Amino acid sequence: MAKLLIQEGYRSVGEFSIPEGESVIGRHPDNALYLDRDEGISRQHCRITRNGNLVTLEDLNSRNGTFVNSMPVRVPIDLKHQDTIQIGNILLIFSVSAQNADEMTGLFAGEKKSSDELGFVSLVVNKLKTNIARVVQGKDQEIERVLVALLSDGHVLLEDVPGVGKTKLARALARSLRTDFRRIQFTPDMLPNDVSGVSVYNEAIKGFSFIPGPIFANIVLADEINRGTPRVQSSLLECMAESAVTVDGTSHILRKPFFVIATQNPIDFHGTYPLPEAQLDRFLMRLSMGYPDFKSEKEILNTQMLSDPLNAIEQVADGNDILHCQAHIRNIHVSEPVKDYVLTIIAETRKHPAFNYGCSPRASLALLRASQSLAAIRDRDHVIPRDVRDLAVNVLAHRLPLKLQARAEWASSNQVVQSIITSLPMERWEKA
Repeated sequence: MAKLLIQEGYRSVGEFSIPEGESVIGRHPDNALYLDRDEGISRQHCRITRNGNLVTLEDLNSRNGTFVNSMPVRVPIDLKHQDTIQIGNILLIFSVSAQNADEMTGLFAGEKKSSDELGFVSLVVNKLKTNIARVVQGKDQEIERVLVALLSDGHVLLEDVPGVGKTKLARALARSLRTDFRRIQFTPDMLPNDVSGVSVYNEAIKGFSFIPGPIFANIVLADEINRGTPRVQSSLLECMAESAVTVDGTSHILRKPFFVIATQNPIDFHGTYPLPEAQLDRFLMRLSMGYPDFKSEKEILNTQMLSDPLNAIEQVADGNDILHCQAHIRNIHVSEPVKDYVLTIIAETRKHPAFNYGCSPRASLALLRASQSLAAIRDRDHVIPRDVRDLAVNVLAHRLPLKLQARAEWASSNQVVQSIITSLPMERWEKA
């Protein structure tokens, strides 16, 4: 039996059995599935057509779009088991019995990118960069890298000494987007339920109700993540890798976009727990803010004497804009020579004597996806080797622990990855 599991916000509120034929979803009372709890839903938002075991979804030129697995629906698509349909703030999870599960059609099969898609990405990114730069001065490259991670559907680890603007950058991004934002301040006495949420007994219904934790948001700031215990740090693993949270055996889907910005101080500060390699590998990239230059720091003094500029910035984009950008970026062209360049860098990390082990296929995919995002941000519809080179250290170094004996020769993994890139001249792949 095919059905839609309805999740409003982060609570399951019911289900809809899909009948044979056409069913319209929207805010109009005459629709087969009537959703009136969100102003972002059109009167006739989308249509589901069931023909036997085949269920097709079509957007009806809705105002804010229909998304399946965080990708916008532009042409009718066939749904598969556990596909997640996002309409405004409401999630519809498509579910069928195992014998009827359909594994046929993917999204955007054979679709070519139109010329205006790149312009849309540039428009959204430029608005966000300008807005954030009003709060975080002199850090244009760090802002660009954070947006690369956001558009790549990844997560960012900001690592540096206290007071250089890590939290300020995260909050400025959150204030620039019309999305849900939560901050988690990690401390040694936290429990995993403080992140994921907990089920409590509800006297009114004579049963247990799930109370979502702060991880249930679009933008999550995990502040000073290395002050949380390993148990609490590991509670983020499923959230970051699967965009879902399992509590008491029940899986709760996180609404897209879902973006974690974690900050941490260097591990030689008191009261910290180093992140394990498995946790570090969940982050698309690791960034360091660094100290501002003299001119930028003076500008900080001038602009923040009377008020915090964070309170003055406005929202310039919403979650749907980010989802559209993420979908556009998947269509950025990557040539075979550029793929070879990525794989050559990855291969060099696997045989370098300074590392315990090399980068995994997850790392190569992360570098490729981040390079697509950077190319789009730089207003190009294709990736060039320079995009890969510029991101390699940020995307790969935190995944590569140094051997103990190599620490006498190399200051950090960043230095080793940089030496690998330097030893591979780009001209070979640019001419290919």
